[in-house]
Amino acid sequence: MHGSRNPALLKLLAIGGVLALAAWAPSKAADEDYSGWFVALDLATTQPNSFEQSYAAVVDPPSNFVSRLVVDNDSDFTYKIKVGYGLGNRMGRLSVSYWSFDNEQTSNETLNSNYVYPTIFTYGYNNSGSYMAGPVTAQIASKIKATTIDVEYVRPIAASEKNSLSWLMGLRSATFEEDQGFDGTDSSYTPTTYIQTKHIESDAVGVRVGATAHFGFTPHFAIEGSLVYSFLQASSDAVADQTVIGAGTTVDRNSSSDDHVRGETREIDLRAVWVYGNLGYWAGYSASNWDGFVADPISGGSCCNAGTGMGRSTRESIGFNSLHGGIVFKFGKGGS
Repeated sequence: MHGSRNPALLKLLAIGGVLALAAWAPSKAADEDYSGWFVALDLATTQPNSFEQSYAAVVDPPSNFVSRLVVDNDSDFTYKIKVGYGLGNRMGRLSVSYWSFDNEQTSNETLNSNYVYPTIFTYGYNNSGSYMAGPVTAQIASKIKATTIDVEYVRPIAASEKNSLSWLMGLRSATFEEDQGFDGTDSSYTPTTYIQTKHIESDAVGVRVGATAHFGFTPHFAIEGSLVYSFLQASSDAVADQTVIGAGTTVDRNSSSDDHVRGETREIDLRAVWVYGNLGYWAGYSASNWDGFVADPISGGSCCNAGTGMGRSTRESIGFNSLHGGIVFKFGKGGS
């Protein structure tokens, strides 16, 4: 097809271009002779994006149009801690870092619609495609947990006295867990309660490559921008349960397990940096995109009612956007 592009090939070409530029840059870099241990702590307010956690499709009078209801996840506090060692003699530095996001929230809602179709669970053998008569009182729950552990080698290569480019390579281990819940009771002649839950858990590991550009303005102030890719091999497990309590009780379960899942993370960071001796500070903005292994393999939606096509997630990626700041302390000595 004319004008089509291969996204994976474009990403590899972009990474190759950045690394090639780093390899051809002059060999003097700021802080290139630093030798000794360092510790860094980064604190952030982080907003999770594109989770598409649909919990219900509702039909509103008088038009009987269908609306999709999704969880509005809040931002939360995150932290990243890094410990490393500068090798000195223009040999760069090694580091190990840990990052964590953990958010849990619930809400109580009254859904004043003619018909309510819970969508966390798809549909099961015992109970498929049924609706709840509004209004419906419900409790909605969401829990998201994500962590990364990175082992990195960074080599700075100076482009001028104040500006430099550093290349990075290493390994990443990432975990992702997500829980969703709907517990609602309708207003029918014989009140019916729907309890739906879902749990997704993924583990991934792979290689990590990228580069950082450093633009110095004064001896103590600089702007830094970085782009890092991680290519991961992952496994994913998911289970969804539904219990319907009315004239009787029915229970359904759907599950999925896949040990060969493609995974990828992409991170962009822009920060202002201040350095005074062995102490450094920064403040900035970062965006992290997670692909593949965070997909919902048993996404919600209904097959046999007016909610058809509503509530079903096609999620393949999620994001974490952060406003962050941090501090680093070096225990060794520089070369200048």
